[in-house]
Amino acid sequence: MMFDTGSIARFFGLIAALLAYFGVNVPEDVTEAFTSLVVAALAVYAAWKNNYISKKGHEQKKVLEEAGLKKGENE
Repeated sequence: MMFDTGSIARFFGLIAALLAYFGVNVPEDVTEAFTSLVVAALAVYAAWKNNYISKKGHEQKKVLEEAGLKKGENE
């Protein structure tokens, strides 16, 4: 990744603080929709990264099974 997680969190914290300081009111439904979107995106990303879905993932699973580091489906 280009930025580390701490930098991204600090950036969004700064944006939130500036919005609060200048009194910008964000409607509650927009906040809830944005939060739901972020949670859904993170869930899809976590499911993608923690499973052997892609072609590269299938190759990694095969190498792990051949090395005896991962059990097969039937074991």
